[in-house]
Amino acid sequence: MGYQQRRAELVAKRAAPHLEPGERIQTGFIAVTGSGIFTVPAATIVVTDRAILVVTRDGARRFPRDIRFGTPSGLYHRIELDRPYKVHRQFFAEVVAADEALPG
Repeated sequence: MGYQQRRAELVAKRAAPHLEPGERIQTGFIAVTGSGIFTVPAATIVVTDRAILVVTRDGARRFPRDIRFGTPSGLYHRIELDRPYKVHRQFFAEVVAADEALPG
């Protein structure tokens, strides 16, 4: 099993308890909060056909699916949901895929 497949399975496993019946995962990635040496893992961002889920140890929060993350650049791309999150460049393909999956 390759690295990409393991990442996809991790996202699916973390999202599974929070999905509505029939809801499908489009993509997902890990995001962090903080700055500098105080950056810590914060959440798994799961993009579905209906919503954006922010999955943490404390549960999950749902956001509208119409949110665009923008074109990623640099080492970390900043996205705003309930708070600022930073997405490492290793997940930029997933960020782009999330925006491309939006209609229109």
